[in-house]
Amino acid sequence: MKLPLLLLLLLSAPALAAPRAAFVLRIEGSDAFVDLGRADTAQPGERLRVYRVIEARHPSTGKVLRDRFLLGEATVLEAGETLSRIAAPDELLARMEVGDEVEQVNAPAPRERPTTPGAATPAQPPAASATASSGPSDAERTALRTAWNTALKLPPAERAKVWEGFLANWPQSDLAGPIRTEISLLREAPVASSTTKVPASPVPPVLKVSAPTSALTDELITVSLSSLAGPTPRAVMVHWRERGSPTYRTVHMVAEPHGHFRATLPKEASVEPAIEYYVEAVEPSGATLAAGGLPSRPQHITIRRPPRDESIEYRNRSRVRVSNEYVDFNRFKGNDVYNLFEADFLYRVYTTVHAVRVGFGNYRGTGTPRAQLDDPSIPGEEVGYTYGFSELEVRMHPSLALLVKGTAGVTRDGLKGGFDLGLRIGSETGTSLLIRGATIADIGARGSLALSWDAVKNWPMSAEVVVTNEPIGEDLGVRLIYTVGRSITPWLDVTGRVSYQLRDINHSGLGFGLGTTFHW
Repeated sequence: MKLPLLLLLLLSAPALAAPRAAFVLRIEGSDAFVDLGRADTAQPGERLRVYRVIEARHPSTGKVLRDRFLLGEATVLEAGETLSRIAAPDELLARMEVGDEVEQVNAPAPRERPTTPGAATPAQPPAASATASSGPSDAERTALRTAWNTALKLPPAERAKVWEGFLANWPQSDLAGPIRTEISLLREAPVASSTTKVPASPVPPVLKVSAPTSALTDELITVSLSSLAGPTPRAVMVHWRERGSPTYRTVHMVAEPHGHFRATLPKEASVEPAIEYYVEAVEPSGATLAAGGLPSRPQHITIRRPPRDESIEYRNRSRVRVSNEYVDFNRFKGNDVYNLFEADFLYRVYTTVHAVRVGFGNYRGTGTPRAQLDDPSIPGEEVGYTYGFSELEVRMHPSLALLVKGTAGVTRDGLKGGFDLGLRIGSETGTSLLIRGATIADIGARGSLALSWDAVKNWPMSAEVVVTNEPIGEDLGVRLIYTVGRSITPWLDVTGRVSYQLRDINHSGLGFGLGTTFHW
């Protein structure tokens, strides 16, 4: 609504000026404030254009170039004397900044100060004219200012009542005509024009995740997140895994000023051929928001070795392991028992044939058919097998490997052989599931299922179930094995294992084992 009363309150204002440049002064939530007011003919419901002003110096001429670009349109919600409160669509509000230029869409042409309608005033003598042009008295000025301040905070209908009260006290005011015009405009204004607020939808968060697309082995990888618009997350997590691994690991990002978050992945994340990751943010309400990637569709970072880096070329390629295990199936009676000693050397090739392992072993045991285990008069059958073996690990996928092992050695009956086939799902040094089946000359056969994990740093563990008819290839038995290791130094590990095995409910026993591993 146009308010000529604003000019009368100033008492000395000339005709309204032509449209001028105005700017965004403040942004508070869903509202913005601009320096356009009633003095500039701004009124509720009026549309404004918002521009982004760009200034740049030409690199050749040195001339400063200035131009502006339209961001969008906003609407005046409430017009004050010199400022207006405006509402903008969410997408415009997210891009709007303090200092953006504002312009009225339909800027009115300059108009003259309104005059009191009615018959022409008869000519007066010069003395009378001088008295009339001297302006309102101080008392009237004070009443005007009081009425203006009171009406400013009220809806149109209440404002009209305030000005009617002013005219009742000052019926002979020189401003009576413009005030009556203002009252008419206020009476015609919709009731909700000054009180109804345009509800603003909350600005959705705009998050940007930054991470490298490739990295070198042993290089630290940093993932960051920036909050560009909307509420700043209260927490951010990056979940990562080696490509092909079934499980993710989580690293919490550290909050930095101005809505930035950053996390550095552990050194072991930089493993070939790639890692996969996704980022989640926790909103102030507690809801979790996918910021980059999904568990089923993660982002990836390619990992490769630096050229001609010998220290990385030979890292963790070799391993020597020595182990011994004692297994008893009949409560240490000595008639269903065996001992297995093995030593091997492993070399990782890091090709399709991932690793080669060679070694030797010695198997000694005594076995008795289950039906005769309780008869001490029947001696057990002694068995022995001294052998060498070779094993190939073929990587079909970073998390899928086939293990093929062949043995050859000497038993009590002469030269014999054996065969072992395994399938590992998961990482060689991390969490994995190993399924194996083997046949051993003159000894028997075994099938096993082992789950390994490294949830506790420097304490690798595994649990295993074995079904076997060792040591004489007669009755089946079941073994339950738990193994725990400890990293003593970067190149030395020790392991211990305990087992429980049984042929049936009446024939069972314990087993123990120790081992050590050197790797470089």
